[in-house]
Amino acid sequence: MEYLFFVVCLTAAVTDLFWRRIPNIWLGSWFLTGLLLTGAGMIPLQAAAFGTGPFSREIWRWQAEIAYLGRGAAACLFLYPACRLRMIGAGDVKLGGITAAFLGLDAFVCCMAYSLFLGSILSFFYMVFTKSLKKRICVFLAWFGQCVSCGRWVPYRKEKDREGTIPFAPVFLAGYLLFWKLT
Repeated sequence: MEYLFFVVCLTAAVTDLFWRRIPNIWLGSWFLTGLLLTGAGMIPLQAAAFGTGPFSREIWRWQAEIAYLGRGAAACLFLYPACRLRMIGAGDVKLGGITAAFLGLDAFVCCMAYSLFLGSILSFFYMVFTKSLKKRICVFLAWFGQCVSCGRWVPYRKEKDREGTIPFAPVFLAGYLLFWKLT
């Protein structure tokens, strides 16, 4: 299953790197593929004990499929505020949902932590080499001050403003590879 999810991350990383978008048709097809594999028993529920009896396999399939959908929805709900604030893209939210659905919530949290760590290092070096570190810190502080003065969260950047941003899916792929290597 790890190799299949590697392909999911790789396709998302390539499209995000070259086109700065992750097509919904790809994400949707990977999500449905995972749902079908869950129904076939190839993506099991983690730490779940199910009853025995003549109908236990059918109950297990439904419970596994519901858990698959629930894990994906929980991750999307967790990442949605960052998308609304325009800190990550909608494709990254859906990729996170697929991660949680395929691998579980604990693996999703680990992959996100590794990805955010690697992304912060990459962003720092990007800002140093482009000599924009001071400007980006000032922009962040101004945004934070605006949030405090307004008393609500406001979007971090304009909708089409991609200056100084890095695509997150390749960084997420690196975070997943680090997670895969360490587990």
